[in-house]
Amino acid sequence: MNKIDFASYRPIITLGLATSAALGIMSTLPSQATAFSFTGDFDPSKWTLTNINADGSTIFSSLDTMILTGGDNGSNLPGTTDWTIPINSDRAGNISFDWSYFTLDTPGFDSAGFLLNGIYTPLAIQDGDFSTSAVSINVITGDIFGFRAATSSNSDGPPVLRVYSIPDPSAVPEPSTILGAVMGLGFGAFFKRKLRS
Repeated sequence: MNKIDFASYRPIITLGLATSAALGIMSTLPSQATAFSFTGDFDPSKWTLTNINADGSTIFSSLDTMILTGGDNGSNLPGTTDWTIPINSDRAGNISFDWSYFTLDTPGFDSAGFLLNGIYTPLAIQDGDFSTSAVSINVITGDIFGFRAATSSNSDGPPVLRVYSIPDPSAVPEPSTILGAVMGLGFGAFFKRKLRS
């Protein structure tokens, strides 16, 4: 029976210890900051659509794209279409999104943007407006966040805001990324040593 040379297995044991350490580190890392998409805690069923003198609506072209259409009811009066969600501890963090805007109306008659605690911040006022960089908003428990499409006349075509959700750039890397990096280093050291022997 051949005698086992435990010295030759040292790199594998080291790799196992490194992997265990990585798993321990991952368990102590803070959870990933809000990665905003229309799933889970931000599922469409958890939002509220509110029309005030408007006939607006929302549709979804994918899990990360929402289209908010404002009013065009022909009343010749102002109206708003809001789509809002209360922020609880599971939703608190950084919300990042890109956007684009479409309307047939005269520039300045309609607009679209976001809401935070009832304060409206317009992002677009004319057809073809779009984000040149991501909008990033920090929300805390108790906030009310949302989007608004506003019209001054409810005529000549509705304001249409398309929102594209993107991952929070300040989010903690996924555990699989950390584990992959540590394992890659471990395997690299193992094969380097094998090549030298």
